[in-house]
Amino acid sequence: MTQLVLTEGQTSARLTIGRMLIALLCISLWTVMYLRVADKVIGIDKDYMYLYLCGIEMIDPSQQDQQTQLTEQLVAAGANDHLLYRARMRESYCNNYPFTSLSMYLSGSIQIRLGITDPAKDFPEFVANAMWWGLMLSGGVLGLLCLLIVFSVAGDTLLLAMAGALAVAALLYLALPPPSLSWFLLQSTPARIVNLPNTLGISAYSWLNPTAVFSPFSAFPRCLCAMLAFAAFALRWSGRNALAYWAPFLVSFVHQSEAPILLATMICCDAVPQPAAWPRIKVLLPIGLTVVTIALREHMHSILGFSGPSGLPAVVLSLVVVVSVTLVVAVPRLRSVLISVWKAGEQWRLGLVRRFPLPTCDALVILAIWLAVFLVSYIVSRHDNMYRIIYFWSELPSRYVGLFQLPVFVGLAYPAFTALAGSNPVRSGTAIISCLALAFAIGASGWTFNGPAVATKWANTVEQWIAKNYAGDQGGYSRIETPWYYLMVRHAYLGGKTISDYFGKGS
Repeated sequence: MTQLVLTEGQTSARLTIGRMLIALLCISLWTVMYLRVADKVIGIDKDYMYLYLCGIEMIDPSQQDQQTQLTEQLVAAGANDHLLYRARMRESYCNNYPFTSLSMYLSGSIQIRLGITDPAKDFPEFVANAMWWGLMLSGGVLGLLCLLIVFSVAGDTLLLAMAGALAVAALLYLALPPPSLSWFLLQSTPARIVNLPNTLGISAYSWLNPTAVFSPFSAFPRCLCAMLAFAAFALRWSGRNALAYWAPFLVSFVHQSEAPILLATMICCDAVPQPAAWPRIKVLLPIGLTVVTIALREHMHSILGFSGPSGLPAVVLSLVVVVSVTLVVAVPRLRSVLISVWKAGEQWRLGLVRRFPLPTCDALVILAIWLAVFLVSYIVSRHDNMYRIIYFWSELPSRYVGLFQLPVFVGLAYPAFTALAGSNPVRSGTAIISCLALAFAIGASGWTFNGPAVATKWANTVEQWIAKNYAGDQGGYSRIETPWYYLMVRHAYLGGKTISDYFGKGS
């Protein structure tokens, strides 16, 4: 029997073909999952119409007056405080999503220029197509670019781990029911028991399925940030740490509020395995630009009232930090205790670095930060006002999980993939390819593409709601608020009925 002997060139060719196949399967899997999830969640709804309106306002700032008129009309109509709060919050935060908002506006402009749809002839069809294709294509292109970065820089073992993480995340999303993350720290009904075990369990479970609102397979701006974080950690683990720090800067223009979370976490990850890595000009430059961008554009603290009298918990927390630092500096005994704790922490850090590879170290740091973020959110939410519990403390742990799900999966699985690749790289590659193919098959099965047709149908329904004028503040937020932002988008293109007219007497 003739024995087949592979030369070094043949082995390299086999590895190259294997890498290309894995990359192709990963891109195909993410694309199918993205299309499936986006096709289900994208529709004529308050959030998407608001994003579209923000794109219009960026091009024509005079359109901002419509949101001012909205809050005035809500006050005049005696709307409840929560609706008024939501309208004011959106009015103040329209610059948060420039990438998605401008994509929707650009999609509409292209369709008008090419004669595909005409807002004057059929506005429901126009707005549905502009919104749907703007969201779908811009998010799809950004996600695919992130995957191309991942697979162009990752070494063989890292490639297997990242491909495996993507496949596992997709399978878990498809197999597990999504948790209820909306307002999960608020005791809103007697049936929802908000205590530490329950809420910690919900947040921990969300690592397995972050839901369509936070998953890296979805089209929301925060979900696109998860793909940028995935690419950033791929660069970091491939020895391009300085280049990775440009990701938070890019995130600032996709979802402004996600940028400080990503930047702070990356710095913390550097502080454990390689604390001397980031005080260099190549790293400090993107960090500095990101910090300046955040400082100039981010004002969530004022929107949520952290800077006013109602921001007492945040003020108290800041005072505790300042007083603690002052006491440590002024009292020698406290200073010696701090030094002892620091030395113990340094020993733990060195032991962690010696024991685990960089991706695993980062995953453990990310999980530790998540636990700290959750505990702070839970403790403060027990003594804070309802609006911040809903829109900040309940959102913070869930956003964090969605942003870092894929890097954590990679880090936790990396030691196993290192062992597999070392013992039998062909077998481990075959296992990953099989897992990717299985996830792709499940993701593609049972899914029919709807496209903007469903959105057009809903747009016609919203037109009927608008014709009846404002019916009061009873009902779900989608039913109440969607007509506001839809009408403001329509008025920006066609003129005619204004938001003030909508709140007038019905015919």
